Amino acid sequence: MGYNDVMYKVRQWDNRASQWMGRHFYIFLFEIFLAIIFMFSFLNTLKLLDIGPNVQKESVTDRLLMNQAVNGSLIVMLLILIALGVLNIITNNMRMKGALKNIEFNLSRRRSDNKPQDEKN
Repeated sequence: MGYNDVMYKVRQWDNRASQWMGRHFYIFLFEIFLAIIFMFSFLNTLKLLDIGPNVQKESVTDRLLMNQAVNGSLIVMLLILIALGVLNIITNNMRMKGALKNIEFNLSRRRSDNKPQDEKN
C-alpha cells in the first residue's frame, strides 16, 4: 500500500469521524437539552391548568395571574418547538453539506487518478 493510499484512508476515516461527531454529539446534546426544557414547561403548564378551577371567581388579580402564567407557558413551549424545528433544519443542512463534501472528495480523487503520469510528477 502506497503513501497516497494510506493518506487517502486517513482522510476518509477523519472525515467520517468528524461527520459522526457533528451529526450525533452536538445535535443530540441540544435536542436533549431543549426536550428537557419543553417537558418541564409542559408539566408546569399542566399543573397551572389543574390549579385553574380552584382560583376564586371573585379575585380578579388571581384570575389575571393565572391567565398570564398559562399564556407565558404556552409561549415558552412554542418557542422551544420552533427552536427544535430550526435545529432540525440545521441538521438536515449539515447532512447535505457532508454528502456534497463526500461527493466532491471522491470526484477529486477520481480526477487525480485519471491524470496522465506526466502531470503527476
